[in-house]
Amino acid sequence: MEESNKFVNRNELAKKVDKSILMEGRFTIPRENIGMFLQGEDILPGKNRNIKIIFNKKEYSGVIRHVNQKHSSKVYQLQWHKDKKLQLELKKEFVQSYIAIMSDIYQKSTSNKKYRTDLAGGEQEVIKVIELDKNKFKMEIFIKINSPYSNLFQRLIENNVFAWIDKSEEESKMIIKETGWYDISELREHENERYVVYYLLDEENKEIYIGSGKRLGDRVKPERKEIPNWNKFRYEILSPNYYHMLKQIEYHSIVNFGRFFKNRKIKSINISDYTLANRDFGYYRQ
Repeated sequence: MEESNKFVNRNELAKKVDKSILMEGRFTIPRENIGMFLQGEDILPGKNRNIKIIFNKKEYSGVIRHVNQKHSSKVYQLQWHKDKKLQLELKKEFVQSYIAIMSDIYQKSTSNKKYRTDLAGGEQEVIKVIELDKNKFKMEIFIKINSPYSNLFQRLIENNVFAWIDKSEEESKMIIKETGWYDISELREHENERYVVYYLLDEENKEIYIGSGKRLGDRVKPERKEIPNWNKFRYEILSPNYYHMLKQIEYHSIVNFGRFFKNRKIKSINISDYTLANRDFGYYRQ
């Protein structure tokens, strides 16, 4: 049965938040809304047009694709499945729908019953898509259901703890999150991250230090003796499947950095003025 949609305006479309939006990063464009997305320029079967999607004031990548299906009428989809950051932000925003979908997937895996992706009446979340121009669309929250546990689940979703339920979440990935560089002043916001490989940077003395920890804040502190003047940091979070390899992954990173940057242990090609401050290279040898 074709899902129900609601026109908000001639250049706006409201879609219920379901499995295709949160898990697959796409939705099929209703026939009556195709003109809003094509803007008079058709797309050949199997081809797509690149677009930008604005969500919560940030820009992401997507496509309008002419799905090459064996239908008498043309079928088009708005897709953003290759932009993992947008997929994550949508899951974190629509927590109620995501948890309901995860629960249904789990129930199916244990009882072999067909699962649903719709919430009950009064609990259905809705997203609105707005045309800005031919190649740019904006997504907005139209209906959102909040709960006292939303903040907790947002954190769990960000750390990908539900990958063991959803096989499409690339459960074999070693790293489930990697960050850019943060200033030392932002450390308090990240110190509770678990099972991390972290990188410290001293820009003034041009030093790098690599370490690991079961909790970031237990290992990353101002004035670490190995690199006392560090001022920037970043980290990677391991998948639970690789927690037991935390130390090995740390040493692997140290050795690989050591092959490029000056250090006290192994031969390097010295690609920059920075020095790797680590002394412990684990069981690796020159």
